[in-house]
Amino acid sequence: MLSIKMKHVMAVAVMWSASLMTVGAVDHAPVGWHKEYNDSCQGVNLDKALSYLKSRKLKPRHEIIVGVIDSGIDTASIDLKPALWTNPGERPDGKDTDGNGYADDLHGWNFLGTKDGSFNMTSAGTEEFREFKRLYPKYKDADSATVADRAEYDYYRLMRRKAGIDSYIMMAAYTARKGDCYRLIDSIGHAAFPEKMDTVTVTHMASLLSEEENLEMSFQAILPDIMRQGKGVTWAALYDKHRKDLALMQSRLDGIEKNPDKRLLMGDDLKNASDIHYGNSCLDVEGCEHGTFVAAVIAGQGLGELNCSGVFPQAKVMILRAAPEGDEYDKDIATAIRYAVDNGAKVVNMSIGKTCSPDSAMVSDAVKYALAHDVLLLQAAGNSHKDIDATPYFPTGRDRTGVKYENYMRVGASDIAGAPAGMSNYGRNEVDVFAPGVDIRSTTVGNTYMYADGTSVACPVASGVAALIRAYFPKLKAREVKDILVKSCRRSDALGGMSRGGGVIDAFEAVKLASTY
Repeated sequence: MLSIKMKHVMAVAVMWSASLMTVGAVDHAPVGWHKEYNDSCQGVNLDKALSYLKSRKLKPRHEIIVGVIDSGIDTASIDLKPALWTNPGERPDGKDTDGNGYADDLHGWNFLGTKDGSFNMTSAGTEEFREFKRLYPKYKDADSATVADRAEYDYYRLMRRKAGIDSYIMMAAYTARKGDCYRLIDSIGHAAFPEKMDTVTVTHMASLLSEEENLEMSFQAILPDIMRQGKGVTWAALYDKHRKDLALMQSRLDGIEKNPDKRLLMGDDLKNASDIHYGNSCLDVEGCEHGTFVAAVIAGQGLGELNCSGVFPQAKVMILRAAPEGDEYDKDIATAIRYAVDNGAKVVNMSIGKTCSPDSAMVSDAVKYALAHDVLLLQAAGNSHKDIDATPYFPTGRDRTGVKYENYMRVGASDIAGAPAGMSNYGRNEVDVFAPGVDIRSTTVGNTYMYADGTSVACPVASGVAALIRAYFPKLKAREVKDILVKSCRRSDALGGMSRGGGVIDAFEAVKLASTY
Protein backbone atom coordinates (compact mmCIF):
# COMPACT_ATOMS: atom_id res chain seq x y z
CA MET A 1 0.00 0.00 0.00
CA LEU A 2 1.24 3.47 -0.81
CA SER A 3 1.89 5.59 2.22
CA ILE A 4 0.07 8.85 2.74
CA LYS A 5 2.46 11.44 4.10
CA MET A 6 0.48 12.74 7.06
CA LYS A 7 1.02 16.25 8.38
CA HIS A 8 1.42 16.65 12.17
CA VAL A 9 1.68 12.88 12.62
CA MET A 10 3.29 10.82 9.87
CA ALA A 11 3.42 7.04 9.95
CA VAL A 12 6.48 5.67 8.20
CA ALA A 13 6.62 1.90 7.69
CA VAL A 14 9.48 -0.06 6.15
CA MET A 15 10.30 -3.74 6.03
CA TRP A 16 12.16 -3.91 9.32
CA SER A 17 10.92 -0.98 11.38
CA ALA A 18 8.08 1.40 12.10
CA SER A 19 8.43 4.87 13.54
CA LEU A 20 6.17 7.80 14.33
CA MET A 21 7.37 11.30 13.51
CA THR A 22 5.81 14.43 14.96
CA VAL A 23 6.10 17.41 12.67
CA GLY A 24 6.12 20.96 13.96
CA ALA A 25 3.46 23.52 13.15
CA VAL A 26 3.34 24.50 9.48
CA ASP A 27 1.35 26.88 7.33
CA HIS A 28 -1.25 24.89 5.41
CA ALA A 29 -3.03 25.57 2.18
CA PRO A 30 -6.71 26.62 2.43
CA VAL A 31 -8.96 23.72 3.35
CA GLY A 32 -10.60 22.33 0.23
CA TRP A 33 -8.19 24.05 -2.17
CA HIS A 34 -8.02 20.90 -4.27
CA LYS A 35 -11.63 21.44 -5.36
CA GLU A 36 -11.12 25.08 -6.40
CA TYR A 37 -9.49 26.84 -9.33
CA ASN A 38 -8.33 30.43 -9.20
CA ASP A 39 -5.13 32.46 -9.35
CA SER A 40 -3.81 30.87 -6.16
CA CYS A 41 -5.36 27.38 -6.17
CA GLN A 42 -4.81 25.04 -9.10
CA GLY A 43 -7.44 22.53 -8.04
CA VAL A 44 -9.98 20.58 -10.10
CA ASN A 45 -12.42 23.47 -10.66
CA LEU A 46 -15.31 21.59 -9.08
CA ASP A 47 -17.65 24.50 -8.29
CA LYS A 48 -17.60 25.71 -11.88
CA ALA A 49 -18.31 22.19 -13.08
CA LEU A 50 -21.34 21.93 -10.80
CA SER A 51 -22.57 25.37 -11.88
CA TYR A 52 -22.27 24.33 -15.52
CA LEU A 53 -24.26 21.16 -14.91
CA LYS A 54 -26.92 23.14 -13.06
CA SER A 55 -27.17 25.69 -15.86
CA ARG A 56 -27.79 22.84 -18.27
CA LYS A 57 -30.44 21.46 -15.90
CA LEU A 58 -28.47 18.23 -15.60
CA LYS A 59 -28.74 16.05 -12.53
CA PRO A 60 -27.11 12.78 -11.45
CA ARG A 61 -28.99 10.04 -13.26
CA HIS A 62 -27.50 7.08 -11.47
CA GLU A 63 -26.07 6.41 -8.04
CA ILE A 64 -22.41 5.63 -8.59
CA ILE A 65 -20.61 3.08 -6.43
CA VAL A 66 -16.88 3.63 -6.01
CA GLY A 67 -14.89 0.63 -4.89
CA VAL A 68 -12.10 1.65 -2.52
CA ILE A 69 -9.36 -0.97 -2.45
CA ASP A 70 -7.35 0.03 0.58
CA SER A 71 -6.64 -0.66 4.27
CA GLY A 72 -10.23 -0.58 5.53
CA ILE A 73 -12.34 2.20 6.97
CA ASP A 74 -13.67 3.70 10.18
CA THR A 75 -17.27 2.62 9.67
CA ALA A 76 -18.41 4.85 12.56
CA SER A 77 -17.14 8.06 10.94
CA ILE A 78 -19.91 10.64 10.79
CA ASP A 79 -18.59 11.81 7.43
CA LEU A 80 -18.49 8.35 5.88
CA LYS A 81 -21.34 6.41 7.46
CA PRO A 82 -23.96 8.02 5.17
CA ALA A 83 -21.70 7.42 2.15
CA LEU A 84 -21.18 3.70 2.68
CA TRP A 85 -22.48 1.40 -0.03
CA THR A 86 -24.96 -1.05 1.45
CA ASN A 87 -25.40 -4.42 -0.17
CA PRO A 88 -29.15 -4.52 -0.94
CA GLY A 89 -29.36 -8.29 -0.80
CA GLU A 90 -27.49 -8.86 2.46
CA ARG A 91 -28.69 -8.94 6.08
CA PRO A 92 -26.44 -8.88 9.19
CA ASP A 93 -27.38 -12.38 10.28
CA GLY A 94 -24.12 -14.29 9.91
CA LYS A 95 -25.32 -15.86 6.67
CA ASP A 96 -24.59 -15.28 3.00
CA THR A 97 -28.07 -13.90 2.36
CA ASP A 98 -27.52 -12.83 -1.24
CA GLY A 99 -25.57 -15.96 -2.17
CA ASN A 100 -22.47 -14.20 -3.49
CA GLY A 101 -20.14 -16.27 -1.30
CA TYR A 102 -19.50 -13.57 1.33
CA ALA A 103 -21.50 -13.66 4.56
CA ASP A 104 -22.52 -10.28 6.02
CA ASP A 105 -20.80 -8.25 3.31
CA LEU A 106 -22.97 -5.24 4.10
CA HIS A 107 -20.52 -2.53 3.00
CA GLY A 108 -17.77 -4.49 1.28
CA TRP A 109 -15.28 -7.18 2.27
CA ASN A 110 -12.02 -7.78 4.12
CA PHE A 111 -9.64 -10.00 2.13
CA LEU A 112 -6.98 -9.75 4.85
CA GLY A 113 -8.71 -11.62 7.67
CA THR A 114 -9.38 -15.16 8.74
CA LYS A 115 -12.86 -16.50 8.17
CA ASP A 116 -13.65 -16.56 11.90
CA GLY A 117 -12.39 -12.99 12.35
CA SER A 118 -9.81 -14.00 14.95
CA PHE A 119 -6.97 -12.45 12.94
CA ASN A 120 -6.83 -9.46 10.62
CA MET A 121 -3.56 -8.78 8.84
CA THR A 122 -2.48 -5.16 9.20
CA SER A 123 1.13 -5.14 8.04
CA ALA A 124 3.33 -6.98 5.59
CA GLY A 125 6.87 -6.67 4.33
CA THR A 126 7.88 -5.59 0.89
CA GLU A 127 7.13 -7.95 -1.97
CA GLU A 128 10.87 -8.35 -2.48
CA PHE A 129 11.30 -9.53 1.10
CA ARG A 130 8.39 -11.94 0.81
CA GLU A 131 9.86 -13.44 -2.38
CA PHE A 132 13.29 -13.72 -0.78
CA LYS A 133 11.76 -15.41 2.25
CA ARG A 134 9.80 -17.85 0.06
CA LEU A 135 12.95 -19.01 -1.71
CA TYR A 136 15.38 -18.80 1.22
CA PRO A 137 14.97 -22.39 2.48
CA LYS A 138 15.74 -23.69 -1.00
CA TYR A 139 18.79 -21.55 -1.70
CA LYS A 140 20.26 -20.59 1.69
CA ASP A 141 23.07 -23.14 1.34
CA ALA A 142 23.10 -23.39 -2.45
CA ASP A 143 26.33 -23.54 -4.41
CA SER A 144 25.92 -21.02 -7.21
CA ALA A 145 28.17 -23.09 -9.46
CA THR A 146 25.98 -26.19 -9.31
CA VAL A 147 22.45 -24.80 -8.85
CA ALA A 148 19.98 -26.46 -11.25
CA ASP A 149 17.46 -23.68 -11.89
CA ARG A 150 19.72 -20.76 -12.71
CA ALA A 151 16.90 -18.35 -13.53
CA GLU A 152 15.15 -18.92 -10.21
CA TYR A 153 18.43 -18.70 -8.32
CA ASP A 154 19.29 -15.39 -9.97
CA TYR A 155 15.79 -14.17 -9.08
CA TYR A 156 16.39 -15.21 -5.47
CA ARG A 157 19.68 -13.27 -5.40
CA LEU A 158 17.94 -10.22 -6.88
CA MET A 159 15.17 -10.35 -4.27
CA ARG A 160 17.76 -10.80 -1.51
CA ARG A 161 19.60 -7.69 -2.70
CA LYS A 162 16.48 -5.57 -3.17
CA ALA A 163 15.16 -6.59 0.25
CA GLY A 164 18.39 -5.38 1.84
CA ILE A 165 18.97 -8.63 3.71
CA ASP A 166 22.76 -8.56 3.57
CA SER A 167 22.83 -4.97 4.84
CA TYR A 168 20.52 -5.92 7.68
CA ILE A 169 22.70 -8.89 8.63
CA MET A 170 25.71 -6.56 8.73
CA MET A 171 23.78 -4.09 10.88
CA ALA A 172 22.77 -6.86 13.29
CA ALA A 173 26.37 -8.02 13.54
CA TYR A 174 27.54 -4.47 14.20
CA THR A 175 24.87 -4.02 16.85
CA ALA A 176 26.00 -7.27 18.51
CA ARG A 177 29.60 -6.07 18.56
CA LYS A 178 28.51 -2.86 20.26
CA GLY A 179 27.26 -5.06 23.09
CA ASP A 180 30.86 -5.47 24.32
CA CYS A 181 31.16 -1.69 24.59
CA TYR A 182 27.89 -1.42 26.49
CA ARG A 183 28.92 -4.15 28.91
CA LEU A 184 32.27 -2.51 29.62
CA ILE A 185 30.73 0.91 30.27
CA ASP A 186 28.01 -0.65 32.39
CA SER A 187 30.46 -2.56 34.58
CA ILE A 188 32.56 0.54 35.23
CA GLY A 189 29.40 2.56 35.89
CA HIS A 190 28.24 0.04 38.50
CA ALA A 191 31.58 0.44 40.26
CA ALA A 192 31.42 4.24 40.17
CA PHE A 193 27.68 4.68 40.92
CA PRO A 194 26.63 1.51 42.78
CA GLU A 195 23.55 3.08 44.33
CA LYS A 196 22.41 5.24 41.42
CA MET A 197 22.50 3.09 38.31
CA ASP A 198 18.74 3.35 37.79
CA THR A 199 18.90 7.13 37.58
CA VAL A 200 22.40 8.00 36.39
CA THR A 201 22.40 9.71 32.98
CA VAL A 202 24.64 9.19 30.00
CA THR A 203 26.20 12.56 30.77
CA HIS A 204 27.18 11.29 34.22
CA MET A 205 28.65 8.17 32.67
CA ALA A 206 30.66 10.29 30.24
CA SER A 207 32.23 12.09 33.19
CA LEU A 208 34.16 8.88 33.85
CA LEU A 209 36.10 9.24 30.60
CA SER A 210 38.84 11.28 32.23
CA GLU A 211 39.31 8.59 34.88
CA GLU A 212 38.99 5.51 32.67
CA GLU A 213 41.04 5.81 29.49
CA ASN A 214 39.79 2.53 28.06
CA LEU A 215 36.22 3.91 27.99
CA GLU A 216 36.89 6.37 25.19
CA MET A 217 36.70 3.88 22.32
CA SER A 218 33.60 2.27 23.79
CA PHE A 219 31.83 5.63 24.05
CA GLN A 220 32.80 6.46 20.48
CA ALA A 221 31.24 3.18 19.31
CA ILE A 222 27.88 3.92 20.91
CA LEU A 223 27.91 7.67 20.22
CA PRO A 224 25.29 7.38 17.40
CA ASP A 225 22.91 5.72 19.88
CA ILE A 226 23.51 8.51 22.38
CA MET A 227 22.92 11.21 19.78
CA ARG A 228 19.59 9.66 18.78
CA GLN A 229 18.36 9.42 22.38
CA GLY A 230 19.89 12.63 23.77
CA LYS A 231 22.50 13.08 26.45
CA GLY A 232 19.84 13.47 29.13
CA VAL A 233 18.65 9.88 28.74
CA THR A 234 19.43 7.57 31.62
CA TRP A 235 22.12 4.99 31.08
CA ALA A 236 19.70 2.22 32.06
CA ALA A 237 17.22 3.31 29.35
CA LEU A 238 19.93 3.56 26.69
CA TYR A 239 21.37 0.15 27.52
CA ASP A 240 17.90 -1.42 27.66
CA LYS A 241 17.05 -0.01 24.21
CA HIS A 242 20.24 -1.49 22.78
CA ARG A 243 19.39 -4.93 24.14
CA LYS A 244 15.84 -4.75 22.82
CA ASP A 245 16.99 -3.58 19.38
CA LEU A 246 19.50 -6.42 19.17
CA ALA A 247 16.92 -9.00 20.29
CA LEU A 248 14.47 -7.72 17.69
CA MET A 249 17.08 -7.93 14.92
CA GLN A 250 18.03 -11.45 15.90
CA SER A 251 14.37 -12.47 16.13
CA ARG A 252 13.67 -11.10 12.65
CA LEU A 253 16.65 -12.89 11.16
CA ASP A 254 15.62 -16.13 12.85
CA GLY A 255 12.08 -15.59 11.59
CA ILE A 256 13.14 -15.53 7.94
CA GLU A 257 12.95 -19.30 7.98
CA LYS A 258 11.03 -20.09 11.15
CA ASN A 259 8.05 -17.72 10.88
CA PRO A 260 5.60 -18.45 8.04
CA ASP A 261 3.91 -15.67 6.10
CA LYS A 262 0.84 -14.69 8.15
CA ARG A 263 -1.09 -14.17 4.94
CA LEU A 264 -1.29 -17.99 4.76
CA LEU A 265 -3.69 -17.90 7.71
CA MET A 266 -6.49 -16.75 5.40
CA GLY A 267 -6.84 -20.34 4.19
CA ASP A 268 -7.00 -19.70 0.45
CA ASP A 269 -4.58 -20.75 -2.27
CA LEU A 270 -2.49 -17.65 -2.98
CA LYS A 271 -1.67 -18.88 -6.46
CA ASN A 272 -5.25 -19.74 -7.45
CA ALA A 273 -7.18 -16.77 -8.84
CA SER A 274 -10.47 -18.69 -8.75
CA ASP A 275 -10.24 -19.33 -4.99
CA ILE A 276 -12.00 -16.10 -4.09
CA HIS A 277 -14.21 -16.86 -1.08
CA TYR A 278 -11.94 -16.07 1.85
CA GLY A 279 -11.65 -13.31 4.44
CA ASN A 280 -14.32 -11.75 6.66
CA SER A 281 -16.71 -8.82 6.89
CA CYS A 282 -14.67 -6.70 9.35
CA LEU A 283 -13.73 -3.42 7.65
CA ASP A 284 -12.85 -1.34 10.71
CA VAL A 285 -9.49 -2.66 11.89
CA GLU A 286 -6.31 -1.22 13.32
CA GLY A 287 -4.42 0.67 10.63
CA CYS A 288 -7.43 1.80 8.60
CA GLU A 289 -6.43 5.49 8.69
CA HIS A 290 -5.22 5.36 5.09
CA GLY A 291 -8.43 3.88 3.73
CA THR A 292 -10.60 6.20 5.80
CA PHE A 293 -8.79 9.27 4.47
CA VAL A 294 -8.96 8.04 0.87
CA ALA A 295 -12.69 7.23 1.05
CA ALA A 296 -13.43 10.64 2.59
CA VAL A 297 -11.57 12.48 -0.18
CA ILE A 298 -13.96 10.79 -2.61
CA ALA A 299 -17.29 10.98 -0.79
CA GLY A 300 -16.89 12.52 2.68
CA GLN A 301 -20.05 14.34 3.77
CA GLY A 302 -18.38 17.33 5.46
CA LEU A 303 -20.50 16.99 8.59
CA GLY A 304 -17.67 17.48 11.07
CA GLU A 305 -15.91 20.11 8.99
CA LEU A 306 -17.94 21.65 6.18
CA ASN A 307 -14.98 22.32 3.87
CA CYS A 308 -13.80 18.71 4.27
CA SER A 309 -16.53 17.27 2.09
CA GLY A 310 -15.45 14.88 -0.64
CA VAL A 311 -15.14 15.65 -4.32
CA PHE A 312 -18.41 13.81 -5.02
CA PRO A 313 -20.35 13.24 -1.77
CA GLN A 314 -23.24 11.68 -3.70
CA ALA A 315 -21.13 8.62 -4.47
CA LYS A 316 -21.39 5.45 -2.40
CA VAL A 317 -18.11 3.90 -1.32
CA MET A 318 -17.71 0.12 -1.34
CA ILE A 319 -14.88 -0.86 1.01
CA LEU A 320 -12.49 -3.59 -0.13
CA ARG A 321 -9.85 -4.21 2.49
CA ALA A 322 -6.90 -5.64 0.56
CA ALA A 323 -3.90 -3.41 1.29
CA PRO A 324 -1.91 -3.93 4.50
CA GLU A 325 0.83 -1.55 5.62
CA GLY A 326 3.62 -2.55 3.26
CA ASP A 327 3.16 -4.17 -0.15
CA GLU A 328 -0.21 -5.62 -1.08
CA TYR A 329 -0.60 -9.20 -2.28
CA ASP A 330 -1.47 -9.66 -5.96
CA LYS A 331 -4.14 -12.24 -5.17
CA ASP A 332 -6.02 -9.86 -2.87
CA ILE A 333 -5.98 -6.97 -5.34
CA ALA A 334 -7.23 -9.22 -8.14
CA THR A 335 -10.00 -10.65 -5.96
CA ALA A 336 -11.01 -7.22 -4.67
CA ILE A 337 -11.32 -5.91 -8.23
CA ARG A 338 -13.56 -8.82 -9.18
CA TYR A 339 -15.71 -8.32 -6.06
CA ALA A 340 -16.14 -4.63 -6.88
CA VAL A 341 -17.13 -5.42 -10.45
CA ASP A 342 -19.56 -8.18 -9.47
CA ASN A 343 -21.27 -6.00 -6.88
CA GLY A 344 -21.92 -2.92 -8.97
CA ALA A 345 -18.96 -0.56 -8.66
CA LYS A 346 -18.44 1.59 -11.76
CA VAL A 347 -15.28 3.32 -10.49
CA VAL A 348 -12.53 1.66 -8.44
CA ASN A 349 -9.89 3.64 -6.55
CA MET A 350 -6.58 1.91 -5.87
CA SER A 351 -4.15 3.99 -3.81
CA ILE A 352 -1.65 1.16 -3.98
CA GLY A 353 1.50 0.24 -5.86
CA LYS A 354 4.82 -1.60 -5.66
CA THR A 355 7.94 -2.40 -7.68
CA CYS A 356 7.71 -6.20 -7.66
CA SER A 357 4.72 -8.34 -8.63
CA PRO A 358 5.22 -12.11 -8.87
CA ASP A 359 1.58 -12.72 -9.87
CA SER A 360 1.02 -9.64 -12.00
CA ALA A 361 -0.89 -11.70 -14.59
CA MET A 362 -3.54 -12.43 -11.95
CA VAL A 363 -4.16 -8.69 -11.49
CA SER A 364 -3.99 -8.08 -15.23
CA ASP A 365 -6.75 -10.63 -15.80
CA ALA A 366 -8.89 -8.91 -13.15
CA VAL A 367 -8.44 -5.57 -14.93
CA LYS A 368 -9.54 -7.26 -18.15
CA TYR A 369 -12.61 -8.55 -16.29
CA ALA A 370 -13.38 -4.99 -15.17
CA LEU A 371 -13.02 -3.76 -18.75
CA ALA A 372 -15.50 -6.37 -19.94
CA HIS A 373 -17.98 -5.02 -17.38
CA ASP A 374 -17.32 -1.34 -18.13
CA VAL A 375 -15.61 -0.45 -14.83
CA LEU A 376 -13.02 2.35 -14.63
CA LEU A 377 -9.95 1.69 -12.46
CA LEU A 378 -7.72 4.48 -11.12
CA GLN A 379 -4.35 3.82 -9.49
CA ALA A 380 -1.98 6.12 -7.61
CA ALA A 381 1.26 6.62 -9.56
CA GLY A 382 3.53 6.24 -6.53
CA ASN A 383 5.58 8.44 -4.24
CA SER A 384 9.21 7.71 -5.18
CA HIS A 385 9.75 10.63 -7.58
CA LYS A 386 10.67 8.21 -10.35
CA ASP A 387 10.03 8.07 -14.07
CA ILE A 388 7.92 4.93 -14.21
CA ASP A 389 8.28 4.80 -17.97
CA ALA A 390 11.75 3.50 -17.12
CA THR A 391 11.07 1.76 -13.79
CA PRO A 392 8.49 -1.06 -13.56
CA TYR A 393 5.58 -0.19 -11.29
CA PHE A 394 2.69 -2.51 -10.46
CA PRO A 395 -0.12 -3.01 -11.19
CA THR A 396 0.78 -1.98 -14.72
CA GLY A 397 -2.72 -1.74 -16.16
CA ARG A 398 -1.53 -3.76 -19.14
CA ASP A 399 -2.60 -7.11 -20.53
CA ARG A 400 -0.33 -10.15 -20.73
CA THR A 401 1.10 -8.94 -24.03
CA GLY A 402 1.89 -5.45 -22.72
CA VAL A 403 -1.05 -3.56 -24.25
CA LYS A 404 -2.51 -0.96 -21.91
CA TYR A 405 -6.16 -1.42 -20.91
CA GLU A 406 -8.50 1.38 -21.93
CA ASN A 407 -10.26 1.38 -18.55
CA TYR A 408 -7.11 1.87 -16.45
CA MET A 409 -5.71 5.23 -15.30
CA ARG A 410 -2.65 6.23 -13.32
CA VAL A 411 -2.72 9.49 -11.36
CA GLY A 412 0.24 11.61 -10.28
CA ALA A 413 0.14 14.31 -7.59
CA SER A 414 0.28 18.08 -8.16
CA ASP A 415 0.60 20.95 -5.68
CA ILE A 416 -1.44 24.10 -5.14
CA ALA A 417 0.52 25.92 -7.86
CA GLY A 418 -0.21 23.20 -10.40
CA ALA A 419 3.36 21.92 -10.36
CA PRO A 420 4.30 18.27 -9.88
CA ALA A 421 4.52 17.29 -6.21
CA GLY A 422 8.07 16.57 -5.13
CA MET A 423 7.31 12.97 -4.19
CA SER A 424 5.17 12.04 -7.20
CA ASN A 425 6.17 9.49 -9.79
CA TYR A 426 5.70 10.58 -13.38
CA GLY A 427 5.92 9.21 -16.92
CA ARG A 428 4.82 10.44 -20.33
CA ASN A 429 3.41 7.01 -21.14
CA GLU A 430 2.68 5.36 -17.79
CA VAL A 431 0.98 8.25 -15.95
CA ASP A 432 -2.26 9.56 -17.46
CA VAL A 433 -3.03 12.72 -15.50
CA PHE A 434 -2.15 14.65 -12.38
CA ALA A 435 -4.53 15.69 -9.61
CA PRO A 436 -4.08 17.70 -6.40
CA GLY A 437 -2.18 15.66 -3.82
CA VAL A 438 -0.40 18.09 -1.49
CA ASP A 439 -1.69 19.57 1.77
CA ILE A 440 -5.14 18.02 1.45
CA ARG A 441 -7.30 18.01 4.58
CA SER A 442 -9.82 15.25 5.14
CA THR A 443 -11.35 12.83 7.61
CA THR A 444 -9.43 10.14 9.42
CA VAL A 445 -10.20 7.67 12.20
CA GLY A 446 -12.27 8.75 15.18
CA ASN A 447 -13.99 11.74 13.54
CA THR A 448 -10.72 13.65 13.45
CA TYR A 449 -9.18 15.56 10.56
CA MET A 450 -5.69 15.89 9.20
CA TYR A 451 -3.58 17.08 6.29
CA ALA A 452 -1.85 14.63 3.99
CA ASP A 453 0.30 14.46 0.87
CA GLY A 454 0.81 11.79 -1.76
CA THR A 455 -0.47 10.19 -4.92
CA SER A 456 -2.66 8.16 -2.55
CA VAL A 457 -4.54 11.45 -2.07
CA ALA A 458 -4.43 12.57 -5.71
CA CYS A 459 -5.96 9.31 -6.91
CA PRO A 460 -9.23 9.65 -4.93
CA VAL A 461 -9.51 13.28 -6.07
CA ALA A 462 -9.48 11.96 -9.64
CA SER A 463 -11.82 9.10 -8.70
CA GLY A 464 -14.30 11.62 -7.31
CA VAL A 465 -14.33 13.53 -10.60
CA ALA A 466 -14.70 10.26 -12.52
CA ALA A 467 -17.65 9.27 -10.31
CA LEU A 468 -19.30 12.65 -10.96
CA ILE A 469 -19.01 12.17 -14.73
CA ARG A 470 -20.36 8.63 -14.57
CA ALA A 471 -23.30 9.82 -12.46
CA TYR A 472 -24.28 12.70 -14.76
CA PHE A 473 -23.44 10.95 -18.04
CA PRO A 474 -24.24 7.27 -17.41
CA LYS A 475 -24.17 6.31 -21.08
CA LEU A 476 -20.44 7.01 -21.29
CA LYS A 477 -18.22 3.95 -21.25
CA ALA A 478 -15.29 3.61 -18.84
CA ARG A 479 -12.81 4.11 -21.67
CA GLU A 480 -14.65 7.30 -22.70
CA VAL A 481 -14.52 8.70 -19.17
CA LYS A 482 -10.78 8.06 -19.13
CA ASP A 483 -10.44 9.70 -22.54
CA ILE A 484 -12.37 12.75 -21.34
CA LEU A 485 -10.31 13.16 -18.17
CA VAL A 486 -7.05 12.99 -20.12
CA LYS A 487 -8.10 15.23 -23.00
CA SER A 488 -9.72 17.90 -20.80
CA CYS A 489 -6.96 18.25 -18.21
CA ARG A 490 -5.46 21.68 -17.69
CA ARG A 491 -2.11 21.52 -19.45
CA SER A 492 0.91 23.41 -18.20
CA ASP A 493 4.62 23.76 -18.89
CA ALA A 494 5.35 22.45 -15.40
CA LEU A 495 3.61 19.15 -16.15
CA GLY A 496 4.33 18.88 -19.84
CA GLY A 497 5.93 15.57 -20.69
CA MET A 498 5.25 14.10 -17.24
CA SER A 499 2.00 12.35 -18.18
CA ARG A 500 -0.12 11.56 -21.21
CA GLY A 501 -2.39 14.51 -20.52
CA GLY A 502 0.39 16.82 -19.43
CA GLY A 503 -1.72 18.57 -16.84
CA VAL A 504 -4.13 18.61 -13.88
CA ILE A 505 -7.66 17.19 -14.02
CA ASP A 506 -10.24 19.93 -14.60
CA ALA A 507 -13.79 18.89 -13.69
CA PHE A 508 -15.35 21.87 -15.51
CA GLU A 509 -13.61 21.13 -18.80
CA ALA A 510 -14.34 17.43 -18.29
CA VAL A 511 -18.11 17.85 -17.93
CA LYS A 512 -18.19 20.25 -20.88
CA LEU A 513 -16.40 17.68 -23.02
CA ALA A 514 -18.59 14.87 -21.66
CA SER A 515 -21.71 16.72 -22.73
CA THR A 516 -20.51 16.59 -26.35
CA TYR A 517 -20.01 12.81 -26.45
